[in-house]
Parts: sequence; structure tokens; C-alpha cells
Amino acid sequence: MSNRIIVEAGWGGLPTPADINANDHLWNSFDHSETEISAGWLVRFAQARGRGWEPFTPEEIEAYYSRKFKDGFRFNRLVDPEYIPLSLALAIASYPDELVPAGGGWIVLDGGKYYFTEEFVRRCHTSSPAKVKAGD
Repeated sequence: MSNRIIVEAGWGGLPTPADINANDHLWNSFDHSETEISAGWLVRFAQARGRGWEPFTPEEIEAYYSRKFKDGFRFNRLVDPEYIPLSLALAIASYPDELVPAGGGWIVLDGGKYYFTEEFVRRCHTSSPAKVKAGD
């Protein structure tokens, strides 16, 4: 996974937030439904903010998310991995006590700001590219 962070709008020739259809679920983008829901929220946040993939603060995402929900935004494996039973990871139920990491690193927290990564953008775009309008 590429952990290269994006530091400014329009960086690296990546798809922009507008190039992603975040109105639909980002199926199979992060192999975990709750993580994909959180990713959709972050893409919609970036679209509404209008500053591309620029870094954002915890307060910014909370202000955006709290317009609809009051329970606090959860990154759900986008920043830090969640430790799950090895048996679940391997789809074998015989090792319930061993834990392995799942996810993490797609959004990077550094110096009080969250940074999108190239891998995050690519996964979201691959899962749900925006439809191109006729004449574009």
C-alpha cells in the first residue's frame, strides 16, 4: 500500500474529489463496510469543502459530520488498523485468540491534521468513479 500523503490540491495528477461518486457505497474499496462508509463521508467532505485533497483537522470533519449525526465521526480502520481474530482474517474459526491487524494507513494523522493518501484516492476512484457527462 502506498502511504504517500497528499499535501496540496491537484497534487500528483490523481483523481479529484469530484471524480468520485461518493453518493453510492464504495464497494470493495477497503474490504470492510464500515470503513467504506467512512471513506464515502471523507470524499463527500472533500467535495463540499472544495479544496481538493488538502489536509484537514479533526474539527473540520466533525463540523461536517455533525450536520447529520451527533455521535462523532469514526474513521473505522482508515487511520489505524483494527485488530481482528486471525480466524476471521483467514476465514477459519480455529484460532480465536490470535489477533492480526486489518486496515490502517489510508488516512495519516500528523501534526494535528489528517492527510489523504494516494492509495485512499485510488481505491475510492476505482470503486466508484463519477459518471462522465455527455459532451465532457
